Amino acid sequence: MTQPDFRSIERARKLLALWRGAVGGEKSKARGALMRVLENSNLTLRDLEAGLPTTLDPEDSLSVREADTLLLSLDGSPAERDAALTRLADLPGLSVAERERVLRFLDLGRLVASRADGWVQTQADAEITAEALTRAGQYLTESEVARSPGATLADSARDLGFLRAAQLVRPERTLKASGEYQAAFLASLCAALSGIPASSHGPDPEGRYSVTAYLSVNELSQVRARLAREEAGLRRELLRAARLYGREVGQQKL
Repeated sequence: MTQPDFRSIERARKLLALWRGAVGGEKSKARGALMRVLENSNLTLRDLEAGLPTTLDPEDSLSVREADTLLLSLDGSPAERDAALTRLADLPGLSVAERERVLRFLDLGRLVASRADGWVQTQADAEITAEALTRAGQYLTESEVARSPGATLADSARDLGFLRAAQLVRPERTLKASGEYQAAFLASLCAALSGIPASSHGPDPEGRYSVTAYLSVNELSQVRARLAREEAGLRRELLRAARLYGREVGQQKL
C-alpha cells in the first residue's frame, strides 16, 4: 500500500464533518463524495479518526460513540489531541471518569481565558469583568470541574468560574443576626442578591448568630434596606408557618 496522501485525508475529514452536520439530500451527497475519496485513496474511516471502523461508509460510524473516538485521539499526535480537546470541551454525556481523563490534557485556565469575553456578555452580574473571570479560571481544579453538574466541561468551567469570580470581586462580610430565624432569612437574602451561597452561624458561646456573605457595597445596602422593610413580614411568616405546622401535627394520628 502506498503512503496515504495527506491532502486526501484532510479532504475526507472535511467531508466527514460535512456529512455529520448535513441533512436530507446534502447528507447523501456528502456520503457519496466521502466514500469515493476514501476508495480512490485506499483509505478507510479509521484513517480519519481513531476509533472509527475500517470501512468506507460513514453510516457504519453511527454505532460508534463520538466520545469514544475523541478519547482515543488524546493518545494521538499533538494536532489530533488539540482537535479532540476542542470538541470534548463542548461534548455532553461524558462520565466523571471520562471528564477526568480529558482534564488531564485540557488547560482549564486557558479554556476560561479564551471564552471569557463571550461569557461575560451573557450573564447579568455587572460586577464581573472578563479579566476577573480569567483570573478566577486560574483557581479552578480538575476535580471540582469533573464532578460539577454542568452538561459539558465548558459549561462546568463557566459556571464555577463565574461563582469564583463573583467571590473575587466582592469582599467577604459578616452580618449580625438577632436570632436563628433572622440568620436563615439573611443568608438566603444575601445569596439571592449576589448569586453566591451565604452561610449562617450560631449560636456562639455568647448566644449570638451571624451570616457570612460576599456582597458589593450596593448589595450590602440593599440587604440592610430589605431587612428593615421586611422584619415585620418575617415575623408574620414565622407565625403563619408555626400555625400551619401545629395544624399538621394536630391532624396526625398518634
